[in-house]
Amino acid sequence: MLARFFSLPLAAGLIALSGCGPARLDETKNYSLGAGEYRSIDPPSQPKAQTITVEFESTAADVDIGVFKESDAKEIESVQFSKAIKAETGKKKGTLTADVPENTAYRVILQARGKTDVKLHVTNGK
Repeated sequence: MLARFFSLPLAAGLIALSGCGPARLDETKNYSLGAGEYRSIDPPSQPKAQTITVEFESTAADVDIGVFKESDAKEIESVQFSKAIKAETGKKKGTLTADVPENTAYRVILQARGKTDVKLHVTNGK
């Protein structure tokens, strides 16, 4: 009887802990951009730290792309890529991975250096 008393709370605790990771993120966007144009994706913050992977491919011009804390990128048109959690600049294709702390609002920002079409795929590895 005593064993059952303790096993029920233990089982409930294990079930609750099994779903505590970040929500699945798997977002693909296609953009047609002019020179100097910006776009952003603002995924929801998560209660646990997460690793964000951003794959990008531009058809014609180089692009700058970064994962920023929202507090460092309030105005996307004046963002400084040096303040990004992680950034890639001046490339047509690539993958970047950024570790986002728990409970941190963040955004993925893309800037085109010339007229181009860009495919962007953002995941958190879940």
